[in-house]
Amino acid sequence: MLRRDIVKSAVDDFLSAALLGGSWEASLERLSAATGACGVSLVRVRNGRPLAWKSSREWAEADAELMHGRAPPSPRQFFPEDSFGPGFRVDHDLYTDAELSRDPYYQDFLKPRGAFWHAKVRLWHDADERISLSLKRGTTLGPYGRPDIAVLDSLVEELRAAVRVGRRVLDVEAAGMMRSICRRESAAFELDSLGRVRREHAAGPAVREVRVIAGRLVAADALAQRSVDRAVMAAVTAPVRPAAAVLPSESGEAKFLHIVPVVGEARDVFSATAAIAVVIDPGSHSAAVPVNFGGIRDVFGLTAREAQLAARLVQGMSIRDAARELRLGLGTARNHLKSIFAKSGTRRQGELIALLSRFCV
Repeated sequence: MLRRDIVKSAVDDFLSAALLGGSWEASLERLSAATGACGVSLVRVRNGRPLAWKSSREWAEADAELMHGRAPPSPRQFFPEDSFGPGFRVDHDLYTDAELSRDPYYQDFLKPRGAFWHAKVRLWHDADERISLSLKRGTTLGPYGRPDIAVLDSLVEELRAAVRVGRRVLDVEAAGMMRSICRRESAAFELDSLGRVRREHAAGPAVREVRVIAGRLVAADALAQRSVDRAVMAAVTAPVRPAAAVLPSESGEAKFLHIVPVVGEARDVFSATAAIAVVIDPGSHSAAVPVNFGGIRDVFGLTAREAQLAARLVQGMSIRDAARELRLGLGTARNHLKSIFAKSGTRRQGELIALLSRFCV
């Protein structure tokens, strides 16, 4: 039988990971050990299809195969939505021994990996999505008994609180980044890990070059749509990176859609903001303003030297003058500039300055 004090300690670690942005993988490993599991998975599912997951180390490879569709097909891989209740559910709550003995997922995927039984709980749900926690029990230990489930059920609210806290912490981080990158006249969009618009922030004059249709960023110019889609995917798909798309304007002066990833572990699992898209009008840039040095460095992962160079360019210096002030060779400064272009998703110095000028103090 599970010991509640040991499981409680692991659940507390799980909550700490949510509060402090710690390692979810490590917290899942501790939970796995405390619950006598051979693997633990935190999974986001929509309509029975997995969207994102975090796994304890010992089960990570198996989950990768399962989530990418390389496990034998079975309706029992993910418990149906209507099967969840207030606490943990086990295999025998839904299926008979005869059904499990014929199921290829249990027999051909789980059993060869030394696992067979589950205890699952829904920690969050909204419309057609849920976040659930799945404990995998080894074949030699047998299924979780009712006393074990009673221990787990006594800690369900703490587990759900950790998910609520984790989602809130990630949203607060995104809000801070939004404040850092967006000036009052900006139009900006928060995107999730699938590139869908979570929230729209419209300010200043109406933006005609891009709009939200069915949760997707759609360019007014159809020819620009492929570029917008590529930029969105670059910012939300590993390895994430800043990206940009040109938005042709009715005035003839092109604007830019810049998309910057929001860092933070497990954003995809928690359906948090994964990237921020900002519409930038290069013509609205006003040079010679104080620049948020730390914001530039942190958001784009610049080195201190790169951020110093970028800040001077935003303030109106030429690269030659900036190099001289920083006591850099011109060739070195140009190499730094190339790196800044790559990290910020920009291609030209004017575009870079228009983007970085958003980081004004």
